[in-house]
Amino acid sequence: MKRIFAIISSLVAVMTMSAQPAWVNQHPVSDTEYMGVGFASLSESDYVQKATSNALADIASQIAIKVDASSFMHTVDVDGKSRELFEEKVQNSMAAYLEGQEMKDSYQDGGKYYVLYSLNKKTYQKNLESHRQKAIAEGWNYYERGMSSMEVNDLVNAVSLFAKGLEAVEPWLFTDLTKRVNGKTISVPAELYDAYLNVFAGMAITTNVAQLEGEAYKAIPQTIAACLSREGIVVANVPLEARFVVGDGSVSPALNTDFNGTAEFHVLNITSKAAVQELRITLSDKFLSALPEAYRQIVKKQSWPEAKVSITLKDNTGSLAYFHVGKDKLNSCQRQVHTLLANNNFTFTDDANAAQIFVDYETTLEIGGTVAGELYDMNECYASLILKIYNNQTQQLLMEYTVDRLRILAPIKNSADQTKIQAAREVMKRVNRELPGKLRSLNLN
Repeated sequence: MKRIFAIISSLVAVMTMSAQPAWVNQHPVSDTEYMGVGFASLSESDYVQKATSNALADIASQIAIKVDASSFMHTVDVDGKSRELFEEKVQNSMAAYLEGQEMKDSYQDGGKYYVLYSLNKKTYQKNLESHRQKAIAEGWNYYERGMSSMEVNDLVNAVSLFAKGLEAVEPWLFTDLTKRVNGKTISVPAELYDAYLNVFAGMAITTNVAQLEGEAYKAIPQTIAACLSREGIVVANVPLEARFVVGDGSVSPALNTDFNGTAEFHVLNITSKAAVQELRITLSDKFLSALPEAYRQIVKKQSWPEAKVSITLKDNTGSLAYFHVGKDKLNSCQRQVHTLLANNNFTFTDDANAAQIFVDYETTLEIGGTVAGELYDMNECYASLILKIYNNQTQQLLMEYTVDRLRILAPIKNSADQTKIQAAREVMKRVNRELPGKLRSLNLN
């Protein structure tokens, strides 16, 4: 290909203005050749390469739409969009697999460079047949190896092999990828795809608990043991994952099942106040990531094994708190701190006497001197935030959190409001990093 580009570039260098060929405005048609026209702006440094790529893409688009009626793309039907996904994938990648194309002509006028390419249809068919046979052989090899892994219950390796087989046949899905096996004609991609889905057939996940009791913004000490089986036989070395589907929180990461088919999970934190929440335990998305993208779209429609565990909160009311604002020079911090407290089990009231907790909040901003900068001078500022939490009945100080005179350099050209916004942003970076951990360890009882 580099040699072709070099030849074209030398031709362009000596090209003179000539009569515009007919193929520039009217796409040529041939019974024996695919014809491709491409162009690019002369202002682009790689205009020859871009015009050539566009011409080959033009040829590829003519080939890719001629999908064999017996191909896998025309026989699979899951959601009505699968064929469209595959056709788009094939059409976008077809140009990379073209062989035997020839440059027939080139032309430039004004600011554009045009090129005409042709590909003999018999040459294309010969090369296509070679690729088709190779895809069939590679795909079937992966299929047989995957089935061997299935026989010994090595599902992870089986999934990997079936996925590799699907990847090998994917560029040629528009062709007839069938072969004769034991007197029957079978579709290699269809067999690979069905085998992939069959890995999950008969799978079930059971758990040692169906319901747990927890508290908002705390971990649950009890272990959730999930056991994966397939047709009654435990399955080892398969990654499972747990996630909240109702409510919110954090759970220990995906884990492979052990030799007993079991993976253990822990709820590390509950960050929602919903009275009843739910965890779903299922296969890890790692299984999907091994598949070519077009197949993932289809597999997502399939039913995977799952188990659900309900979590009931012991106390959903939170601590009734009154939020008192003293000096407040960083206005935008107030709302963010208020929200952060609300997300950590504080329920606010406007009645100070009814509150169990008294929150005292204050921010300050001091403007210092001018500091010389590389591009422009800066105002030196010091921002502070003080948060004190009291037991409103006993006046006992339960927690004090302070950001003390955080140094901030603001461009001297900034307005006062812009400086405040910058200072508040820097303060909240510190608050969001430090305060949640302190609140989770706070005993409000």
